[in-house]
Parts: sequence; structure tokens; C-alpha cells
Amino acid sequence: MKKYVYWLILILLTFSACKPKNTFEEQFVTIRNNHFELNDEVFFPMMLNYVVEYYNDGDDFTIGPSIDYDSIDYYEATDKEAIQKQLNGHLNLIKEMGFNTIRVCFDRMQCDENGQFYYSAKRPFYIDKKQDVEAILKGLDTFLASAKRHNLHIMLLIKAPLENSSIEKFTKRLLQHCQDNPTIFAYDFFNEPLYFDPEAKRTKKDAQKICKNWQKMMHKYAPRQLFTIGFSEPIEVFEWDPTMLPVDFIEIHTYHPLRVCSEIYWYATHANKPWMIGETGLPADNDSISYDDQRIFLCELFQYAKDLGASGFGWWQFQDANADQFEAAHTGLLNHSGTTVTSQGDIISGTLKPAAHLVDSLLNDYQKKDVKCPSNYYNMLGYNNLKISGILLDEKDGAPVEGACIRGWNDDWSIGMNTYSDENGHFNLYCNQPCNHFEISAPSMNKVKFDHIVQFSPTPADSLPNMNLEYHSINYRPFLKKDCIGKSVLNFDPSLFNQTKYEGNIGTIYLRRIN
Repeated sequence: MKKYVYWLILILLTFSACKPKNTFEEQFVTIRNNHFELNDEVFFPMMLNYVVEYYNDGDDFTIGPSIDYDSIDYYEATDKEAIQKQLNGHLNLIKEMGFNTIRVCFDRMQCDENGQFYYSAKRPFYIDKKQDVEAILKGLDTFLASAKRHNLHIMLLIKAPLENSSIEKFTKRLLQHCQDNPTIFAYDFFNEPLYFDPEAKRTKKDAQKICKNWQKMMHKYAPRQLFTIGFSEPIEVFEWDPTMLPVDFIEIHTYHPLRVCSEIYWYATHANKPWMIGETGLPADNDSISYDDQRIFLCELFQYAKDLGASGFGWWQFQDANADQFEAAHTGLLNHSGTTVTSQGDIISGTLKPAAHLVDSLLNDYQKKDVKCPSNYYNMLGYNNLKISGILLDEKDGAPVEGACIRGWNDDWSIGMNTYSDENGHFNLYCNQPCNHFEISAPSMNKVKFDHIVQFSPTPADSLPNMNLEYHSINYRPFLKKDCIGKSVLNFDPSLFNQTKYEGNIGTIYLRRIN
């Protein structure tokens, strides 16, 4: 009998040792050595932003494609089965393009006298009503299951639980409900606080406190998933300082060709944690901007970001949209002309732009190159009328402050311009009209805000050329090197970014480190 028990135990131990590892645990994306990992291998999110809308059939809540996808301003599908078919076609196409992740814009809530709600085609679903919440979560489960079938991970952009008890309670319920679902690799808690924070005078400590609360929520309700914030311009450092916030990784949004490399370089240089591009894109209608320029932009920017150490890359967005601004209307990888058929036979309205055909090869063909500071790093937009100089020092020990963001505004606050301090603490703020208002801060340091009338030499004329230019109005093409036109959208002539007619100085400014 003892011999029988011995052999039984030995067999059980052998079987246990031969069992595969817990694949459920392995499926969660983690962070190690400044990059994402999945199943003990490097995972590089190739991410496409996907806008969703909400539908309902009675009390059922369904998450489906934006009304601008396929046909503009027209719902191709209204019942659950048809919506699912349309969605599956889009996911098939996204996967075939070469993406492995989608950032789902699930943050679009509305509010009325009854509270916060997601608005479906026929009725609101309130986040304070238990039955509605359960319907929302069930609809999300169905969407996530579709993504999983296509082997796509999800970054879920949610409505920021920012000083709103109803949204915070709903967020906790959402995190708890999805905590065992590895399809969600990360939550984006706040889209571009620089533009969408309702508090205009938030301190860095206040933003840090809020983010620490979100971190606690994640640790308690979704401990195996990651969280981030969608940061826009580097002047986010004025309040939502990425170096002070306990996010798992930094996610950057940047667009204009004259700005992207400079802004990415700043984040890459000063990031104290992994970072990735969450949104970028060059609008292209094949008229004002050619599809070929969009293709070149994607190729060049991916190379530059990867060379600087990006842990992921995201494009805005799946398909062109119905929007007033050119930039918002034409950044999609799919236009609205003709049709596209997937390998599974899905028929989708619209034709893929040339950039879409690059995605699948970007990672495989990548070869690292030496990284250079952008030629327009200190003067992104090529302003050439005025130059305002100064120096930034640490008030504690007088050491130069490198990487500070300097923001200048014209007299009526209608146009702003940015620059950074160098390794010696020096900065040159180029502008096309005088700046009277200034904000300055550096990573993990305080912000100073002041007005100053700058004295220029010689005295500027009353009227200067291009005084009212701001970045939306500035075309990148005139700044390209002559031999790069048609071949590059990011290779600029360095000589065009250090010209000036009048010079002024605002002296020495001191910053202090925040403990």
C-alpha cells in the first residue's frame, strides 16, 4: 500500500511539473526594463485609435463603430447582429493592416439634470443606475470579446474620474468588472489635461494627488493592468508634470510635422518611465496634403520615435471623419471613396491610403539609427522677427536648469510660443510679435508666471511680417531642405530656425525643486 501511494504521489508531481504555465497570468501585458512585455517577450503596441458610439435594443447596450466610419453621418447598422458584423469587419481590417492594439475612445459621456450618462441611439444609460451600469458593462464585455477574437489588445480611454463622485464610483465598478480580462492592457485615465482639465489653476501637487488616487484605484480594483494619461504638448509640465505623476507609462499626443520631433525629443529626454506615442497623424486628402506625404510622415516618425526609445506607437485614427478642421477630418488611414474587402470577405466603405500598407512592415524592417536633436528643437515653428533670451537656475544651488519649458504669450493672449532651456540653463524664445506674458517650469520643479515688457534692440517696427501666424497656419513644406522635398516631411533646413531681426533679454529666473 505504501509503495502504491509513493508511486501515485510521484506521478502526480511529475504531471504537475509538466503542466504548462498559467497562461492566464502570462497574457497580461507588463512592464520590464523600460518596455512592455507579453508572455516573457517584448510587446510593442502598434496602436490605432478607434472611436465608438453606443446603440441600444430595448435595455441592451451595444458598443459599435463611430457614425463616421463606413459612410459619414449614417448608421449602417442598428441591431446588435448587424453592428457586430460591421465591427468585426473593421477589426479584421485593423489586424490585417498590422496593428496589434486599439485605443478605444470610451470617454464620451454626457450630463443632464439626472446625472452622467452614455447616450445610445435611443436613450441615455446613466452611470448612477445599477441596471444601466450592468448593461454598459455587458456591452463592453461583448466588444472586448470581439477584440480578443482578433488578437487585439485594448487601451481603454475612460472619462476622467476627476472630482466627480458618480464618475469615480462608476470607474471603480468598471475596473473591478474588467480586472481579470487581459485584453485590456491599459487604461487611459485622462485625455490631454492641458486642454481638457476644467480647473484652470491646478498646482502640480494637486495633479499629483489626483493621480495617486487613481493609482490606488488601479492597485485595488485592477492590479494586473496598467494605466496612463494622454499627455499633449510638453507644457503639460506646468501642471500635469509627467515626471511627478505615478502613471505606469507616459503616452504622448503630437501632430504637426514642425512640432512632432521636437516634442517627442523633449519627452524622451526627460521621461523617467517608459513612454509611447498614443496619438499622431498627418491629415491627408490627396489634395492639400498628398497621401504620399502622409505615408512618408508615418515612416519617418516611427523611425525617429523608435530610435529615441519609444515603447509603442499609435496613429489617429481608423477612418476620416466629419469635422470642421482639416486636421481632424483627414487623419484616418481609410478614406470614404470606393470599397475595401478584407481577406475574410468583409466589405468596408472606403479605400486604404498608402500609409496603411506600411504598418505591417514597420517593426519588421526597423533598423536603429543614431538619434540627433531636431534642427528646430528650440524654435519649432521658425519664427524669425524677435528673440527673447534668458537663463534659468536652481534657486537652491545656482545650478543651470535644463529642459525647462518656456511659454510666451502676446499682449492679448491670442498667440503663444514655446521653447526649452539647454544644458547651461539658457533659452531663446523666438516669436513674431512681442511677448508680455510668460510661464516657465521644468520637470519636478515649480512654475513661475509673470508679465514683463521686453526691451528689444534695435526697437522693433510697429508692424512686423507674419505677426499673427500660429502653428495651424504654418506649412511645413517651406522649411524642408531643398533636396528633401517629395522625399521627407521631417528633414528641415537648420538655417531657417535661428534667424532674428530684434533681440531682447529677460535676465535670470530661478526655479525650485518640488519635494
